[in-house]
Amino acid sequence: MARFCAGAGTRTGVRAADGRLSGFLADTWWFGLTQRVPEKAFQELAELRARQGFTAVQLVVGVPPEVGPENENAASDAGFPWTLDGAFNEAYLQLARERIQTLNQLGLMAIVYGAWGHQIEWLGRERMAAWQLRLMEKLDALNVIYCLTGESDLWVGAASRLLPAKTTDDLVQAKTLFNAVVEWLPPRIGQRLLATAVRVKARLNRPRLAARRRDWSFVLEQAAAHTNKPILIHTIRGQLSETAVTNPHLLAACATQTGHDENARHELWQTPLASLKKQPAKPYVNLEPWYEGILNRFGVADQLFAYWVSMLAGAASHCYGAQGIWNGGDGRFLAHWGPQTFAQAAALDTPRLLGLSHRQYRPWAAANGDTFFEMRGGKLLMIGRKFQTATIRFFPDVAQTNDVGDGRIWLPLAGRFTDNPPAAGPAVTLTAIP
Repeated sequence: MARFCAGAGTRTGVRAADGRLSGFLADTWWFGLTQRVPEKAFQELAELRARQGFTAVQLVVGVPPEVGPENENAASDAGFPWTLDGAFNEAYLQLARERIQTLNQLGLMAIVYGAWGHQIEWLGRERMAAWQLRLMEKLDALNVIYCLTGESDLWVGAASRLLPAKTTDDLVQAKTLFNAVVEWLPPRIGQRLLATAVRVKARLNRPRLAARRRDWSFVLEQAAAHTNKPILIHTIRGQLSETAVTNPHLLAACATQTGHDENARHELWQTPLASLKKQPAKPYVNLEPWYEGILNRFGVADQLFAYWVSMLAGAASHCYGAQGIWNGGDGRFLAHWGPQTFAQAAALDTPRLLGLSHRQYRPWAAANGDTFFEMRGGKLLMIGRKFQTATIRFFPDVAQTNDVGDGRIWLPLAGRFTDNPPAAGPAVTLTAIP
């Protein structure tokens, strides 16, 4: 029987911290319930991630990102989640329950996303809240936590662009044409045109943005009153969940995404530091750091960098993603993000190495600690965290420092300890305190 609790949330004060938020290592399967990831592939990937040391999977129970609600890629073997007239597909929800049970049986918690930000303008806030409550009623007895929506403020004022059955692949050509026009113009005129367009769009979207936040705040209030499970909200880059809604006290953690840009390198550790300085008692989690292989970037060294700097800056848990896995990729679908396929991504060795690193750090994930770091010329040389019984330091490149200190030396790229520090490359030192 589902443990679905009317009145379970609190309307005053911050929702109590939950142990499920601490120390998970999650993979990202936005299209994991669709026909793009057949049952056999779903089972095999779940078994692989469990062996590699992952403890959670992010997936969408609803319409995934970057597709319209009637696009064939949004459908599961049981059909579409819901229709534009607001009818819910119970067979879809039952299939979702069965797949999440498969994850749970392997020791993997599901982080369940009910929608993507702009979709609330397709269903309306009342029907979106009803969808969230229905999926909670179906799933609450399982090992899940909830994320109401991905990218809560995405496409404000432009939600109709995917209706009814388009994908973002369809939109790339129009964007490319606009960029070509701008590039054809003299540079000063082109830049002025772009700047003007940005200002006009921001002005027009200001009331729409406020309405979007009120709508998702309404859904959050409804959801928090019906479950004791943690609730999160995933945001666009540069925004924290604390500002994505008007009632952030109902959120179990401060969440964000740092996106898929090399310029986000410092954000990976500076954002959690800033968040925890402001709200030290509220867990922080980056739900979307850069994906491996997206835009043909961010390989194994970047993924291990993201893990260690985020966790040592105080993040409660870590999320991994790979181009090809998140979209059930075949090299064509949503390939404007990169051609890496599901099979290619599933064969990457990075998740195994992440799991090995996570095994070293996880005992300290829930412990109180103080972060310290060293920079030179705007470049991070070392970041560490001091606990009562240990100090852990991560060096992005030991060639940039003269001393890695005492302690056991872990080589993230090799997934093992060594007696001698390497001449170059990343290293972690774990020092016991007398």
